[in-house]
Amino acid sequence: MVSERLIKLYYNKLKKPTIIYGLVLHPFMVGYQIKWEVENPNDVSFASTVVEGHLEEMLHDFLTLAGITNAHYPSSGLDWSQLSIDYCKLTKSDVYINKEIRNKVNEAFENLREIKLNDSGSILIAECFIRNWSIEYIDTEALGFHLDLELSNPNIDGENVDDDTLQDYIQSFIYDDTSHDQEAEIIWEAASIVQNEKNLFDNDYMYTQSIIGYYDSFGNGLT
Repeated sequence: MVSERLIKLYYNKLKKPTIIYGLVLHPFMVGYQIKWEVENPNDVSFASTVVEGHLEEMLHDFLTLAGITNAHYPSSGLDWSQLSIDYCKLTKSDVYINKEIRNKVNEAFENLREIKLNDSGSILIAECFIRNWSIEYIDTEALGFHLDLELSNPNIDGENVDDDTLQDYIQSFIYDDTSHDQEAEIIWEAASIVQNEKNLFDNDYMYTQSIIGYYDSFGNGLT
């Protein structure tokens, strides 16, 4: 348990404002809790769940110096889920991607005009058009990178196929043991741009999950 006196000491020692990789945070006490208001004058891309993770690390470092926990975070015997709620929460949950990062991701996808998929040795080659992309925080550790692809002129093992055959292929492919690795390869360049943004992704504990939606040339879902 962390005493109210120790939390007040922590609050008094906080820099006001606190700067997290360019994002400006204003801490204030509400009862015996600490809440954080966001100011973004530098137009920094950020996700509240990732920023809150940085605040947890700050609190952990302080408690380690105070002798309350050990250096092997988070195996401290403390209820870190409650500590996070009480002392590390932003006043508003948000995911913000600035124009610069959006443009970089769009540029990374510019050369994605064709995909090649392998389903148990059967090869699909198809032209593709990007309908949309987005990111989603599935939980505190998993970043979902969504990509919607419209496929046209599909070719399977050297033969042109219709959309019904394409759909059968895609529905089989998504259950292939290697499908996740193949889809990760499709998004890796764009995903790496997001992963390099410290307020969008923490390389110490997070991982990226590729989530690709496939559509035929008429916009019909194939899965």
